[in-house]
Amino acid sequence: MKKTIAMSDNCIDVYYKLDRYYLTGNSIDFAFNYKDLGGDVTEMTILGNDVFAKALEERLKERDIPLRVLKRVDRPTGMATMDLVDGDKKHLHFDGNAMEEIDLTESDLEFVKQFDIVYSERWTKVWRYIKGLKQPGQIWIYDFSKRMEEEKNDIILPYLDYAFFSYEKNDEYIREFMIKTTKKGAKVVVAMLGEEGSLAYDGKEWYKQEAEHVTVINTVGAGDSFIAAFAYGVSLGEDISQCMLRGKNRATEIVQQFNPYK
Repeated sequence: MKKTIAMSDNCIDVYYKLDRYYLTGNSIDFAFNYKDLGGDVTEMTILGNDVFAKALEERLKERDIPLRVLKRVDRPTGMATMDLVDGDKKHLHFDGNAMEEIDLTESDLEFVKQFDIVYSERWTKVWRYIKGLKQPGQIWIYDFSKRMEEEKNDIILPYLDYAFFSYEKNDEYIREFMIKTTKKGAKVVVAMLGEEGSLAYDGKEWYKQEAEHVTVINTVGAGDSFIAAFAYGVSLGEDISQCMLRGKNRATEIVQQFNPYK
């Protein structure tokens, strides 16, 4: 089984109108979903000074997910103030708090080199390291979310095996963007399109996966769970279409519940 690492954000989503919260962050959602599907995953993140940091340590331990602590800082866990409108998540406010101090030491970078699959997102600031970090044969997966045109993207793309973006629909813009992105070096580009499913391009062929229409409780975690299931398919040696189907199936399950993982 391929060894996977997820890095490096964690926070809490707070729905104060509903009196609910959960531990989250792109890398946390990825790790929890990936592990639940049967994958071998290690979490690498920063920890704050509050009960939520302690709770995260406990949850990872309960799920048998090893934790590499970048450092412990005397700041609260990151927090997103959320709302829910007809099942669609709304970000009202965000405080990065401890996440603002995420930084990878030389020891952390050496630790990452031992894994077969690396999942990352923007808080890791991987554009600073990736050129000297990616190992031969290592598979890199990066979630750009809706950050389509940032200059730092061009530094990261040549080293990526799978680049994920979030967009609203299958239109001319996204297809042209995906073609341009593969030309910048990403081997496979995947656009997660919400109700319109997902679209992938490998520089030669297009792949389309329709969404399954179900009653949506909360859209939060749809993208993270899709990527986790897709990555798990990659770890099994499945092709792009098979991985997209895995992603669709997992995301369909997740949007029918409140939390972004099971």
